[in-house]
Order: sequence, then structure tokens, then C-alpha cells
Amino acid sequence: MPDDPNFSSLFDLLPIGAYRSSLSGRQLRANPELVRLNGYATEAEMLASVADIGAEWYCNPSRRAEFANLLQAQGRVVDFVSEIYRHKTRERIWVREHAHLVRDAGGQVLYFEGTVQDISLDVKTWQELQASESRFRAMTELSTDWYWELDTNFRFVRLDIGNHSAIVGVSQQVLGKTRQELGLIELSPAQWVSYQTLLDARQVFHDFEFPIRAANGKLLWHAISGEPMFSVAGEFTGFRGIGRDVSARKQSEALIRQMAFHDPLTGLANRRLFMDRLELCLAGLARTGQRGVLMFLDLDKFKLLNDQQGHSTGDLLLQQVAQRLKACVRGVDTVARLGGDEFTILLEDVGTDDRLAARHAKVVADKVLQSVQLPFALGAIDVSCGYQGSASLGVVVLNDAKSNADHCLNRADAAMYQAKAAGRNRVYFEPLL
Repeated sequence: MPDDPNFSSLFDLLPIGAYRSSLSGRQLRANPELVRLNGYATEAEMLASVADIGAEWYCNPSRRAEFANLLQAQGRVVDFVSEIYRHKTRERIWVREHAHLVRDAGGQVLYFEGTVQDISLDVKTWQELQASESRFRAMTELSTDWYWELDTNFRFVRLDIGNHSAIVGVSQQVLGKTRQELGLIELSPAQWVSYQTLLDARQVFHDFEFPIRAANGKLLWHAISGEPMFSVAGEFTGFRGIGRDVSARKQSEALIRQMAFHDPLTGLANRRLFMDRLELCLAGLARTGQRGVLMFLDLDKFKLLNDQQGHSTGDLLLQQVAQRLKACVRGVDTVARLGGDEFTILLEDVGTDDRLAARHAKVVADKVLQSVQLPFALGAIDVSCGYQGSASLGVVVLNDAKSNADHCLNRADAAMYQAKAAGRNRVYFEPLL
């Protein structure tokens, strides 16, 4: 180092290691911090102990050659990071070097000068972060959940879906977009407001569920949970959370609902669902005055078909009757199978006048009878029974808001028996009061 006493004092007081070395790898000078870094007590002890910096100091000796080549080519080296030994103790540490060439007046290289900073703690922290990130990604790969982060504008800045890309069906770039901009999530405007309210509240939320359309067209269900992120200063920085595919649970719930409210043979509403709809219809009558029509249908001579052709043939007939009945009514109306060969039909909102409701009911009732009278293809495809059926139908106009559902159903049942008593294959209308 220069002989200027002020410079020498600065050299000795530097908080990081400083050195001078020869081109051949001899240590020429070392300040106290570099001496300490290498495990020695004095500069003299260290200089006497180091013969070849490249071979003795670098864990990978080729790093010295790389270092020297960079110096020769550029005249200086910045941020040269290497793993080295503390020369005396042989403990491995990481250092960052800055160096430059010192030349004489003629441009001849005299030696190297530079600084050495112990960055082992930084490297350890970085390695731990990398290991943590690696473990996190490995767990993401194995987990049924995925991880997401949003910025302050609620745009994706991270989405670790591991091997879930196929199920998620994300065929477009997600980063930089909000969930609303993805175009895959099928929520109503009101549901999007609910989602945005969760984010705007900057509170932890759990299991917000939404349907998403995968790239293959399949409808899936996802549930997300999230929490807000804040800086050390307490400033809001975004949201992070997890998501999971809950499609299997949704399918199970739908199946349970189907089984609870629908007839397993025909897929029509069962007695429980039909009675609920009938109660609602009566409640609507009290509120709006809109009449309803209740029909009770029983297949004629169904027991004979069952006995002669077997229950499988009878079941096939019931299924075909169910489809024909649904085709005779509007989408807002309800067709149900109460059990056996008994079916009910509820027509809602057919006007505030009894006569008008009755006329509407007659049109539908005639369609129903005609539909049931058409031949049914039963049995094997090439051995059709060619069965032609008929039905007895009782019809009641619902015009009394004080009636209960059970009473109305009994009235329709009684009207149906009137049709049977009159010779079957006909409609009987309960007289209007």
C-alpha cells in the first residue's frame, strides 16, 4: 500500500478486509480485518503463512485464475463472490471481492489491490430462503392446495399451482390480472361484489367458493382463503392465500340434494320437494293473488303391466311418462312422482281469475292425456311391447290462500278418483266455488 501515513491509517481502520497481492498469488499486505478474517493474530504471521492464494485460499482454486483473468481484461473486478477458507482454521466462508490493477508509470502491472468482505451470513440467509422456497414448491407440488399473491390493486403477482395446471385450466397468462379479468370464473355481478368486499375489507377470509370454466370446458369449483399483507411500516401490500379444488365435494353435495329432493327412477321432484313448491305457491297466492293449478295423475292398469311384463318394463314406462309430462308444461311448472304410478303437476302464476286459470289447466290436461295415450316402446329394441297407455287426471284450481298443501293434494287425489270412477282415461275438474 502507499507509504502516505494518512492512507496507511485508513487501510488499518477499514471495517472490511483490504489487501495487496502479487500476480503470482503471494500475499503482500493485509489489514487487521483481513488478518482476523483469516484466523491470524498479526499481519506478519499471515504473510508468512500464505504461499499461494489460489491454491490455499479459494475452495475452488480455479476461481483465482478467473479473478486474475478478469483483472487483466478489465483492469478491475466488482462483486466477485467465492467460497474460501479461513486460511488458518480452514473454516469455509463466503466473501465478496472488489479489486483493481496497480501499474507503474510505464503501464506495467505491479500488483493487485482490493477488499474482501465476509458475506457468509448473507449467503446462509439466501441459501435458507432458497431451501425454504424449494420446500415450499415441493409441498405445493404434493398438496391439493395452491398458493397465490395479489398486489395492492388485487392483481396476481404470484400463482404457484404446482401440478394443478391441468385441473385449473389456466390457458392464459394470470400474472398482472385480477380475478375479474381472467374470464374463467363464472360469478354473477352480485357475487363479484361480495368477492371485492372481502378484499376491500383487508381482513382474513375463508373458503370463498366460485365456479371456474376449465380449458376443456368442464365446470369446476374452487375455494380460496386469503389474508392481507402489510409492510414493516404497516402499509397494505396486497393479499396472499391458498386455493383448492372443491369440485368433488360440490358434486357430492349436488348428488345428496338430488337424492333428497328428486325421485331416483325418473329424476322428477319427489313428494318432499313437491310439497315445498306447493306451499310456496299458496304463499304467493296470498301475496299476489296469482292462482295455481294442481293436477293428480294415476296411470290406468299399471299394475297389470307390471304383473305381465315385469317391474323393469314398468320402470321403463314410468321413466317415459315422466319425460312426456315434463314436455307438456312450462319450465316454471313442477312435475313430481309421488310414488308408484302417481304423478302430480303444479302450474304456477296462471292468472288472478279462476276461469282463466281453469282454461289454462284444461289446455295442459288435454296435452297430458294425449301424450300418455301415444304408444310406448318398452322392452328390448327389437322386441317392443308397443304398449298404449292411458291415465286418469284430477284437476284443482288453487284459489284459497288459507288452504294448506296436504288439503290441496287430497282434493286433487279425490278429483282423480272421480275420473277413474267415470271410466278412466279422462280428466275431472273439481268444481269452482
